[in-house]
Amino acid sequence: MYDIVFISCQEPSADANYAALKARFPLAKRVDSTNGVYQAYITASKKCFTKMFWIVWDNLTISNTFDFSYIPDDWDENYIHVFKNGLYFDGILLVPKKALVSQREIEYRFFSNKKEVDILASTPNIYDVVFISYQEPNADENYSKLLKKVPTAKRVNGVKGIHQAHIEAAKLSSSKMFFVVDGDAAICDDFTFDYQVPAWDETTVHVWRSINPVNGLEYGNGGVKLLPRLLTENVDVNTTDMTTSISDKFKVVDQLSNYTVFNTDPFQAWKGAFRECTKLASKSITGQIDDETEDRLQAWLHPIPAASFSNDAKRGAEQGTVFGKENKNKPEVLALINDFDWLERQFNA
Repeated sequence: MYDIVFISCQEPSADANYAALKARFPLAKRVDSTNGVYQAYITASKKCFTKMFWIVWDNLTISNTFDFSYIPDDWDENYIHVFKNGLYFDGILLVPKKALVSQREIEYRFFSNKKEVDILASTPNIYDVVFISYQEPNADENYSKLLKKVPTAKRVNGVKGIHQAHIEAAKLSSSKMFFVVDGDAAICDDFTFDYQVPAWDETTVHVWRSINPVNGLEYGNGGVKLLPRLLTENVDVNTTDMTTSISDKFKVVDQLSNYTVFNTDPFQAWKGAFRECTKLASKSITGQIDDETEDRLQAWLHPIPAASFSNDAKRGAEQGTVFGKENKNKPEVLALINDFDWLERQFNA
């Protein structure tokens, strides 16, 4: 059998996953990526003495039926064999000892000289779900509903500041990416948290659509998010829009995740509208499209009359629009919308 090397990329689940591998294969070696994943690969190659060797990543749950005695045909020995990991071919590797592999290929697990082997060898660790709440009247109710769907869902409660709350959520997570559910989000019955991201896309922020009960819009505002843990933990806290500041890669998932029930009292309705319309009017959201932004802004300014606290939301939209336009070139002023104490003072004024 070929040598087996477990490469730890410092995931919290690494020790448990290595112990499980070691129980099956006592001779399996371990390399930590203290000096980077590529250097760990070089070290792994040097530790192996068979003409090919296995690489097992620390965020994989190995299938009990996967056979590590697999031997490729002679004419295939020059290829990097990539085995199926859940939905994607980005899991366990069988690598020729003499293979020339670039740093980018290792970091993204996307190889040019490869053979995809349609054998399910592993599944990725399940992403954590973290519920973030801050004085939303319906937060406890929404969290209870979430727990019925995801009993392991964690909660960050009462942390001031959007950025700071998400940083705490990242610290609470033990998976490479993690889902975020806002305190005013009522998750749709048919929404599941089993979405899988391939290794080469794990630095992308994923956002699902949400229904806004005040204006009927369906877009990412208030929707479920899937965030890269390390990038979120190190996000710039001075930016206006937190979600688009985490990474330069952003993807909208065309699926409805929840209802954003922010219109639970006059202040919550005003605050939600003021914050979003400030961002729309100032065009401070990275990657925004002018026509689409303007259409959304107009919908906020003309809410559904019968919606709860519609007048408060309308006033918040109007004042947020003025504030956003007046300060569009003053990011330090726009960032005030993430200070909930400041927002409450503006509302009371």
